[in-house]
Amino acid sequence: MPRKLFARTDWVLLVVVLLLVSVGALMIYSCTRVDMANRGAHPARKLILQLIWVALGLALMLGVMCTDYSRLLGLAIPLLGFCMALLVVVLVMGRLAHGAQRWIALGPFNVQPSELLKIALILALGSFLSSREEEAEDLGLVLTSLAYVAVPALLVLVQPDLGTPVLLFMVWLTMLLVFGARVAHLGAVVFAFVMLFTAAWGLNVIRPHQKERLTAFLDPNQDPRGAGWQLQQSLIAIGSGHLFGQGIFKGSQSKLEFVPFQETDFIFTVIAEETGFAGSLLVLALFGVLLWRSLSIALAAKDTAGRLMAAGIGGMFLVHIMVNIGMTVGMMPVKGMPLPFVSYGGSNMLANMAAVGLLESIHIHRQKITF
Repeated sequence: MPRKLFARTDWVLLVVVLLLVSVGALMIYSCTRVDMANRGAHPARKLILQLIWVALGLALMLGVMCTDYSRLLGLAIPLLGFCMALLVVVLVMGRLAHGAQRWIALGPFNVQPSELLKIALILALGSFLSSREEEAEDLGLVLTSLAYVAVPALLVLVQPDLGTPVLLFMVWLTMLLVFGARVAHLGAVVFAFVMLFTAAWGLNVIRPHQKERLTAFLDPNQDPRGAGWQLQQSLIAIGSGHLFGQGIFKGSQSKLEFVPFQETDFIFTVIAEETGFAGSLLVLALFGVLLWRSLSIALAAKDTAGRLMAAGIGGMFLVHIMVNIGMTVGMMPVKGMPLPFVSYGGSNMLANMAAVGLLESIHIHRQKITF
């Protein structure tokens, strides 16, 4: 990395990301080592795979942060088109797991194109909106920008995946608010979105098992061995952590595998069970710093594109954090949304690292650099 770029790096952001990755790696090993051993695999198998993705993600992050983000804007539409093509491939020949077809199998790795789509969409919206600043208050611009979200969201929706389309919509909404679109226009779109969701619910477009997952958090005891099982076990694990936790590698719920998907969607239950309220609070503080740096970078960006993309990335992180942690404590419906930098999974790690690289590029180039 050139010396001047190195000197302008946001080290607070990088340190926070590395700390979150370290917490995730430790928790992934803690909650998967027994299961791996029982299956006859190396106890650290999933940890090793995660570290490989982390290494690839760090390389991607470094490449993005060393590139002036204004140059990346020209690749926004081709990248978005590529991600949409991958979504079509997923629907045709993707890997089916847990009732959803979202992955492309590449040997021992599974790639989820909808994760990479998030970064492509942020780039595309940043490029499109920054070129139309004089139309910020026009309804036509709002609807046109919404098309950037609607088409890929429909491809994701049929996988089926309800969480990612909602996330894409929230990223769009965040960027439009920062852009200066009229609140009345955005409110009308939100109202239309709610009406469409209500109609889809009433017409049974949303499948029964999806409805159960969305409503189970209201009363997990209604179906304790079905839709409410995950939430019940999650609450037990979190409650058993008390103030300082049961200790690393000593979580009973984790070792006995009572919590499904505990290394991915429910990784926060492992943190709470083994490190307690104190450890959970520390992780929340790290996420708070991550969001603070995203907001600071957005405010200090040199142009509209940088400000919008930094805001979109911050919005993406915020939704992931709120939904993931919210569902583990019964405040949100159970959805397959990983905890950034902590949950097991390669595609999400690559997307998050690319997002951090983009934030760093915006921060580094907030003023003109000469060599």
